[in-house]
Amino acid sequence: MISLFAIVFITMSTIAVSQPKNIIGNCYTCNLPKPSENWTQRQKQERGMIPTKKYTTCRLKKRVKSRHTGRQACIYIGGNKTYTLMYEDNCPSQYRCVYNPGGVEPNIDDVIDSLNAIKQ
Repeated sequence: MISLFAIVFITMSTIAVSQPKNIIGNCYTCNLPKPSENWTQRQKQERGMIPTKKYTTCRLKKRVKSRHTGRQACIYIGGNKTYTLMYEDNCPSQYRCVYNPGGVEPNIDDVIDSLNAIKQ
């Protein structure tokens, strides 16, 4: 009875470890992931598996201060008409923004009017 249990246990444990028949003994690399599945972030970017963001320097174009909150709405322009709108306490003269060519300039007056209307 014990020998039958041992034989069944040994055969079940050898089925669970799937190693090629041409390897004799223990195979330590058989269950490791393939190198093609183990890319680093940089390799994935170079191969186009994940998209990379391009950045450009955006410089301050226009600044308008809110009457009620005292915060500033700032429009920045970068390369190839990359426009960015920020609403902050202090606007830096330039910063690094995401490259988005061919954009439309946001209307800063509408933004300020809506912010002033919220405060009232």
